[in-house]
Amino acid sequence: MLLGSTTYSQTNKTNSSSGITYSGNESGVFRILFGGEQIGQEKFLITEASSGYKATAEVRLTIEREKQKAVFVLKPVLTLNKFFEPSAYQVTQEDGVNKRTVRVIFKPDKSERIYEAGNEHDTREIELKKDVLILDDNAFHHFILLAKRFDYVKGGVQEFSAFVPQQFLAGGISISDKGKETVKLGEKDFILQHLLVDTGELQINLWLDDRHELKRLSVPKSNIEVIRE
Repeated sequence: MLLGSTTYSQTNKTNSSSGITYSGNESGVFRILFGGEQIGQEKFLITEASSGYKATAEVRLTIEREKQKAVFVLKPVLTLNKFFEPSAYQVTQEDGVNKRTVRVIFKPDKSERIYEAGNEHDTREIELKKDVLILDDNAFHHFILLAKRFDYVKGGVQEFSAFVPQQFLAGGISISDKGKETVKLGEKDFILQHLLVDTGELQINLWLDDRHELKRLSVPKSNIEVIRE
């Protein structure tokens, strides 16, 4: 995981947002940098239908391991109902000949996470809130959906429940409004709204424009930066 191993606050946090601000379709490309050097790219697409939303992406990462470069390809698919509650999730990760798949089956009582890699098969149950945020490894467009859940009128600090399927981590996160800041993207300066996401272990900075589109993300502890093209 590029973001780094993390834990989530185990307090019983609930979503304080008063409503969903997301509507319409959105697509884009993120450049993924580590230590200032580009190591990958994410192409994402979020679509709206009468039944809800669907978010898909293809993430390509080139990571050096033992002085050799390995290419990882991730393909996450997340569907949500019109109330922004997740209804299905699947992500596949390929690394050469290796392939693993994680699926989440959301249920009213206990949801199931199913992990498959070769002959390995692991199924675990977990209690998840109906409006839990899915924030999976290196699926940076998930932070777009997170930012749309924030109540910008109310502002302040707001709390949510989150789940990382590949690591089987669940807990509470907080999002706080840090106001407007001048941010350089390329050769231009932009006035962007700064949100700070706190998982209890990691702090993730989000910068958004006036339409609340995510333009930049940074994780100082992991030396990761994500910039929208």
